[in-house]
Amino acid sequence: MTPERYQALLRWLEARPALKKLVIALNRWLPAVPFACYPLLLVLLNVRWFRLLSANRAAALDFMQLIARAVFVPAFVFLGGTLLRARLNFPRPYEQPGFTPLVPKETHGKSFPSRHALSAAVLAAVWCYFYPAAGACMVVVALLICALRVLAGAHYVRDVAAGALLGFALGAAGMWLL
Repeated sequence: MTPERYQALLRWLEARPALKKLVIALNRWLPAVPFACYPLLLVLLNVRWFRLLSANRAAALDFMQLIARAVFVPAFVFLGGTLLRARLNFPRPYEQPGFTPLVPKETHGKSFPSRHALSAAVLAAVWCYFYPAAGACMVVVALLICALRVLAGAHYVRDVAAGALLGFALGAAGMWLL
């Protein structure tokens, strides 16, 4: 996004103060949703495991492998995304002259892929594997996080698109194919 286009977007938001406040608040708090819900998923999975353990030990052992995937797939995707963005070190939009972000940031570089988008998407993929309805809600949350990161001026569209696609694709592959 060019500084001119972004500034036009900011002017549009400035004309709608309530919407601007909502975007700022959601940008700050919505990324907490997938991360706060992830421990809940692990608790739900362990409750299922304990129930299986008393009913069918073999099934419980198989399910334990799925729980391990639910832990290790997001961890490895997050680690891989972090290493990739550090290696590529793409600049952030607000590093351009004339670009003033809606939400001021101090970070330089490490914009591609967006780690917020990547993390939310991989967690959505894990939710989709076990609880498809909740997973669909998490996909919506991940997409909103992507939009908010661009509106806040922290990332380009390419950054959040790559993060979301990588996160979901690797999360789905890790859960369904391993």
